[in-house]
Amino acid sequence: MSQSQPADDRTIQAKPGFAERRAALRRSVPLAVLILLVGLSAIIAPGTLSPAALNGFISDAAPLMILVIGSTIPILTGSIDLSVAGIASITGVMLVVLAPIFGPWTCIVVILLAILFGAFQGWLHAWLQIPSFITTLGTLSMLSGLSLLLSNATAQPLPDSDPIINLLGDTSFDIPNTGFAALALVAVLAVVMRYTRIGRDLFALGAGERAALMSGVRTVRLRSFAFAASAGCAALAGLALVSVTQFSSPTLAGNLLLLSIVGVVLGGTAISGGVGGLWAGVIGGLITAWLRVATVLIGVKPTGQYIVFGIMALIAVFLTTDRTKIGIIK
Repeated sequence: MSQSQPADDRTIQAKPGFAERRAALRRSVPLAVLILLVGLSAIIAPGTLSPAALNGFISDAAPLMILVIGSTIPILTGSIDLSVAGIASITGVMLVVLAPIFGPWTCIVVILLAILFGAFQGWLHAWLQIPSFITTLGTLSMLSGLSLLLSNATAQPLPDSDPIINLLGDTSFDIPNTGFAALALVAVLAVVMRYTRIGRDLFALGAGERAALMSGVRTVRLRSFAFAASAGCAALAGLALVSVTQFSSPTLAGNLLLLSIVGVVLGGTAISGGVGGLWAGVIGGLITAWLRVATVLIGVKPTGQYIVFGIMALIAVFLTTDRTKIGIIK
């Protein structure tokens, strides 16, 4: 028995090393894919890396990146938020509707309303034990209908005097301010995830809800936070979108729902929860945004892009899903 003990110890010690290497590989592969995509695009069309082209890319990619970062948080807990595109779309509509009442504070009010809505949505999902897929699919439908109702199903111009929209639509150091807004969001969430208990609890909940409950994690409160953060990010993404277009539309972000989920899983965040993080969300958002550029460069029509992203979503979910934790896939 004494001779077998060192071997057992070596086996136990080897497991963490394997887990660390696997985690490092999970983090490095998406970054390598991003670098490869950018490199190939530069070879096919060198102009894609010019300052003007990169500024255009930042302006186009920032709303999608913000959506991906926000969508990452519920997915880390093992849930999913399908309402983000609806929230982003109704943000512009609410901006027009509420501007006569709140004036320069309208953007702040709209973001706070989105956060409250997201918190309620998370509570509804966790407290009533309604699957997040059904909960957020239902709210997505309600938000889409409300957007059409409030806007009379027409695009509307934005108020000229809104300071936040004007700031987001401007540039600093010749770089679109929407890019700086995305960086600021990542910085704030990184501090929360790294230096508060919330970050640890999000990963614990995603890794195993029963174990998290026994460890004292308040799952209802935590899911409410996750969906509130996701909704707040979606509202910010909506503001970034309308700052570029300068008009609101009830379907403005309708085509970003699939892309936001694809971005999460392409970055390495497991759809089953517990694996990934903000860095993965940033890389996944950049990959998805750059893929839109790459598909245009190789001649894929806009209508064909959804086929590409649908295939990418299936492959990414297949590779990142932890089937040992879920058990039977239904």
